[in-house]
Amino acid sequence: MVIARQSYTKKQMLDMLFAKTGSRKVKFRYDLLNRDNQKITELKSIISGDVSFNSLAEIKRTAKFKIKEDEQINWLNDRIQPFILFEMPDNNWVEFSMGIFIMSSPTRVYEDNVIVKNVDAYDLSLILKQDKFTDRFAISRGVKYYDAIIKILCSAGIDINDIDIQQTNKVLDRDIEFEIGTEKKIAINQLLTEINYTSLFVDENGIFTSYQYISPSDREVEITYQDDQFSVLYPDIQQELDLFDIANVFTVVASNPDTLPLSYTYTNDNANSITSTVSRGRKIVDYREIENISDMNTLENYVKRIAFEASQVYGHVTFNTAIMPIHGYSNVLNLKDSKMGINDKYSETSWRIPLETGGKMQHTARKVVNV
Repeated sequence: MVIARQSYTKKQMLDMLFAKTGSRKVKFRYDLLNRDNQKITELKSIISGDVSFNSLAEIKRTAKFKIKEDEQINWLNDRIQPFILFEMPDNNWVEFSMGIFIMSSPTRVYEDNVIVKNVDAYDLSLILKQDKFTDRFAISRGVKYYDAIIKILCSAGIDINDIDIQQTNKVLDRDIEFEIGTEKKIAINQLLTEINYTSLFVDENGIFTSYQYISPSDREVEITYQDDQFSVLYPDIQQELDLFDIANVFTVVASNPDTLPLSYTYTNDNANSITSTVSRGRKIVDYREIENISDMNTLENYVKRIAFEASQVYGHVTFNTAIMPIHGYSNVLNLKDSKMGINDKYSETSWRIPLETGGKMQHTARKVVNV
């Protein structure tokens, strides 16, 4: 029997995933949905698949499926929702949605005496990339950013119940207009940038999501991976160090049309940072210009965000674990590996899960550095 995950505590779920309650048992399910995300049937024709998430990509959640030719699939309108199911110690199963995906036109091949379709699939943010303004879209000064973003989402046919944008009372300080042909995704992300929110992403349940950006250095660790008796790590961790061109001075000028330009400079002079002006004895400057920002405080936070992200570049790490379906957008991790001498906080930039028993989940993360 499949039981809702809410019936178990976070600790019970993690104990199961880290095999503290016995060996893990996993299986997979694929639901076929209509364009309203309502389940049509369970697909039995999928041979294999994988799901990837890249927090730095335009479309963040993608998938690949290999499907036996199946006449019940409407390739233009239907969607696929894959699930990973784990058995709990009480012999019930819990399921984890891996996303809702729009399928591209498949390539059709003949393999092992059957016709197979190879399909690339994309999360629902594809809707906002393909939908463009057919008239000039104007937003008046004084309108709340939140209201403007919701209006654009709804204009693309997104149900209000499928939107989770953090509320804000910030308002536009000038009129703004998007040209005919502008992707609605570009317009939304421009507005989100102006209030220093995360870029728009679609979560595992098909919810369009964004919230105020918080530096990973100020966020709590969500998941810890360590090479102890309950380790799910594989012994193939790779570190990449690149210090050559990391900036330590960051200047951004925001040219708001109706006001004087705003500018802010942040200098990494932290003696404990190996890329700081103190450690390197010289300045390496990152200069940028942006069109608009909501206010000076938001500009300061935006520049500090750039500085933080740039300073992480030197500390990339890639590693593999058993399948852990609890990852989403930019999780903060603690990674401990005694053989590599690693015991640091990381911000995950991407992951990939093969939908197969015994599959390795691939992770890429950046070291969290105080600047």
